[in-house]
Amino acid sequence: MPKRKEAEQFAVLGDKDCWHLYGLQVLTPNKFVEVVGKILQGRYGLINPKVENRSSVRVS
Repeated sequence: MPKRKEAEQFAVLGDKDCWHLYGLQVLTPNKFVEVVGKILQGRYGLINPKVENRSSVRVS
């Protein structure tokens, strides 16, 4: 396959503002404190891992 004539351009990534508990586990202690502080201030969101199984819910 021939090479592209121009380089691919991607969108600039912004700050991660929505966190999952597993993502917090791998942070360094300093970064963890920073992120949790912003979550408590309401600047960042936390994804709730406990989502009910929608396939078992019956609609009458």
